[in-house]
Amino acid sequence: MHLPRLSLLAVLVLSGNLLHAAELPLDARQSSVKFLGESFLHNFHGEAREMSGQADLNPDLQPPIQKATLRFATARLTTFHEGRDKKMYEWLKVDTHPDAVFKLEKVKLVSGDYKAANAEHPAQFTVSGTFTFNGVKQPISGSATGWREKDHVIVSGETVVDTLKYGLPQIREAVMTVGTNVHVTYRFSFVLPQEYTR
Repeated sequence: MHLPRLSLLAVLVLSGNLLHAAELPLDARQSSVKFLGESFLHNFHGEAREMSGQADLNPDLQPPIQKATLRFATARLTTFHEGRDKKMYEWLKVDTHPDAVFKLEKVKLVSGDYKAANAEHPAQFTVSGTFTFNGVKQPISGSATGWREKDHVIVSGETVVDTLKYGLPQIREAVMTVGTNVHVTYRFSFVLPQEYTR
């Protein structure tokens, strides 16, 4: 009575098609991190131009991605203004702290079907972990959406980084005062292994 099921399992194991835990590399070319800083005179936009990392996929978990590590080169952050960027690098002490690191530690499904989610109907999650910035590690959390796009898993969301919590002094120059809360929006694209795309 159980022969068909056992035979199917044997075929999957022998053919190497049994889904297993995998490391999903970040596709930096299809990923983005943008930030908005607020100041007394005017707001300014910026982005991260160099990032790397991976997400850990475990099919035994629900949802199957619960952990990830992402690195951002602080010397490759830009506000699209050379003079302002130079001051930002000094403020961030990029030689001492060349990377900012986010470690995802927990994901909880809020709504949607993560197995069938797409860009039009993404699944909704709460995410939490730690963010190390200026050599200071702090807990961080927020909401995110996720879906599958061909051979990629996409995670998109936003959060707020309070720079004072990371030991960075508030910037005050003449009549300009820069707010300490930086609004961050992100879109991370992770590459699925071949056995998940068949």
